[in-house]
Amino acid sequence: MGVVLGLLLVFVIVLAIVLGVSLGIGLLLHWLLPVVRLDMALLIAVIAVGQTMLIFGRLVNLPAPSEEPEGESEARPIAILDPEVAFPPRRRRKRP
Repeated sequence: MGVVLGLLLVFVIVLAIVLGVSLGIGLLLHWLLPVVRLDMALLIAVIAVGQTMLIFGRLVNLPAPSEEPEGESEARPIAILDPEVAFPPRRRRKRP
């Protein structure tokens, strides 16, 4: 129960931070461009912050570059799947 409560607490904190940053960006966008209404500015900001978090998360999780040259790395085994086992058989269409 404590783990779930901890995860929920972290989720709520991250959500509050993301929404706070989005609200600030949306208000700034509405202030700079008055033609953009506040609701549309907030939507643009939420999408932009979400996309930025996604890209940042992918960049953080990139594997570290290896020190060995490309040619000396071990070859990975190739797995060949049997098409008869991998895919279920197709049903034949009934002709009227």
